Formats: sequence, C-alpha cells, structure tokens
Amino acid sequence: MTLTLSRRHFALGGAGIVLSGLLPRAAFAQTATRSVTTKYGTYDIPADPQRVVCIDSRLDLQPALALGLPVVGYGHSQPGGWVPVPEGLEFYGSEVNIEQVLASDPDLIICADYDPDSVWWPANKLREIAPVVPTSGGKPWKEAFRELATLLGMDGHGEAAIAEYDALIAEIKERHGEKLATKTVVSVQPGEGVLYVMNGPKMLQPQVLADLGAKTLPPAADQLYDSGEIAAEAFGDTLGGVDGILLATTSPEGASMLDGEALWSRLPAIEAGALIASNGNINYGSLYSAIQVAKLVDELYGKIT
Repeated sequence: MTLTLSRRHFALGGAGIVLSGLLPRAAFAQTATRSVTTKYGTYDIPADPQRVVCIDSRLDLQPALALGLPVVGYGHSQPGGWVPVPEGLEFYGSEVNIEQVLASDPDLIICADYDPDSVWWPANKLREIAPVVPTSGGKPWKEAFRELATLLGMDGHGEAAIAEYDALIAEIKERHGEKLATKTVVSVQPGEGVLYVMNGPKMLQPQVLADLGAKTLPPAADQLYDSGEIAAEAFGDTLGGVDGILLATTSPEGASMLDGEALWSRLPAIEAGALIASNGNINYGSLYSAIQVAKLVDELYGKIT
C-alpha cells in the first residue's frame, strides 16, 4: 500500500484535520517492510515496528505484548490485572480518540476486525494514520493469535507463547484429571437479579474448558456467545446440576450481585463454596486471559469435593 500524504484527510467531530501536515514522521520512515494481505487488501507494514498502537485491550493488546511488540497505547477497556501492561502506555478511551492515536506517532496499528467504521474499532480512520493489521475477534484465541504472529513474521514467538499456556493446561489436567471428567463447571456472569451463562464457543472461558477436557454445560443450538438473560426463577433449572461456578466479574463488587437471591444461594455449588470470581474481563481475550482463566479453573476445582 503506497501512502500519499498530500491527499490524506478525515473529519473529526465536524472539524477537518489535514494529515499531510500532521502525520508523524515515524509512520513513514521505515526502510524495511513486509507485504501482508488482510481484509484491507495487500499492502506493506514495517518489518520491525517501533511504535505500535493496539485498539482493543483484550484482542489486540494481549497478543501484541505476548509477541514482545513495542506498544505505546491501547483502547476499549482497562486490562485485567493479570495482563503485564508496561507503565506509561496511553489509553485512547472506549470510543477511540483518533487525535490521541495520531499524537502517539504509531508506525503500526493493530485493530480487531469488527465494524471498521465504529467508534470502538475505527479501522478505516486509523488506516489514514498508519498501516492497520486486524485481529480476528470471531475466531478462537489461539487461531487469532497465530494469524497475527504470521502476519508480523513472528511465528516462532507465537508458538513459544502458546507453549506456556499448553504447559499450564497439561499441569491442570494432571492435577484434576478425575474431576475434569466427572464434575461440571461453568462460567456465569451475574446481573441484577439475573445471570448469563458464558458457554458459547466464541467466549474465552469455554475455549479453555474445552482444552482441559472439562465437563461443562453445552450451549444451546446456534448459540455462539452467552446464553441470554436467565431469570432468578430458572437458576435451579440451569445450574442445579453444576458442581463449580466461575463468575465473570469486572470488580469485587460484582461477585456479590446475586447474594440476595434465595435461589442463587440454594444452588449446590454455592452452598458448597465452589465459587470463584474473576475480578476482570475474561469473556474475551488472548494469551494472558486464557492463562488466567485456566488458573481460576484450577483453583475452582480445588474447591470441589
């Protein structure tokens, strides 16, 4: 892709910014490039990027950090505490601040391949700043991670990172083999008097449970993501046969959202204390969140008798 500065511009909130005068030098100073083909066509990216912007903290930032890329900022949401985020990174907001990204002087942008005209993953605007490499939000995390590593010419780094996860999975299998086969666990997201079972194949938790060979609740036919809202009166029907529950929460307060619901408190898993909360987003993510889910599940099995 040839970037011609004199004709690059886009509107920001009603005021136009002409990029020919504002585009950072670093974005176009690369002498070594590699050609990639993505949903945006065939174009060049830096062979050795120096300033990488990751738009989605779950799907873009995590694999970039795992590959050792020099990340300068990210967007969408604050990462879980288990993600090794370097100090001093810019946060571009949930709705990406395009001017802030521009000021970060990126030479490569990684952006999840959702709606490219949305305010959360605005790839079409970002492509006016620097080359954009997409990550595949709808694919299993390992597949998406490997695709990104291949695009960047970093397959070896990708496989080494995945090997760390695979080693942890093997340890957990050895530790809880019989329980994995006989005890049912599932991840649940609590709401106000309702819950959502996070068991669709595009969610991160079911992918980790599948790698472990764990017994869990199957999703409904054609269900790709969560189960949809389950009212309190159906808690027993849904979770009455579950031995352990992994709560998908973003804060410690989320773990107590259902404490006042009598039917929740009477569930066998809750009465047995076989419950653990994530206190961070585990519904989507890459290497670091997959490792965290595996660790949480490991701890959960330790609570199941």
